[in-house]
Amino acid sequence: MRKMGWISTMAAVAALSACNAPDTATPKQESTAAQPSDTVPVIEPKGPSETTPAPQPSASEDGRPPLDNSAAQAKPGSCLTDLGREKAEKLSEQCYAMSPATRPACNVQNSCETIRKELKRGCEFGDTSENPAYCSEV
Repeated sequence: MRKMGWISTMAAVAALSACNAPDTATPKQESTAAQPSDTVPVIEPKGPSETTPAPQPSASEDGRPPLDNSAAQAKPGSCLTDLGREKAEKLSEQCYAMSPATRPACNVQNSCETIRKELKRGCEFGDTSENPAYCSEV
């Protein structure tokens, strides 16, 4: 049993030591053209007035993209149809704010029942002591 442990250890050491070994499969080709040996391009830093600010990513604090219901169309059975745009978007935004899901079902084109279920799930997730007041209404 000890012999197998020793062999396994030596095999692992040999495999790891081969990681930094030079590639000997292809012969080195010597070039006839002169190659610069130690030249490194120098990049001058830009001053503060020369830089342009990087665009900020449009995502919420948790890394999810912002909720956008602006292109949603009212369809039969959708929350948008049942409640109207203003109320449906408010419910959708509450759902999106509370949901722990990466891609929650908070879109206004889903049924209000689906959105409320996800909102309720989010309101019951984790520490509920600092939940917004609308969580008690769900």
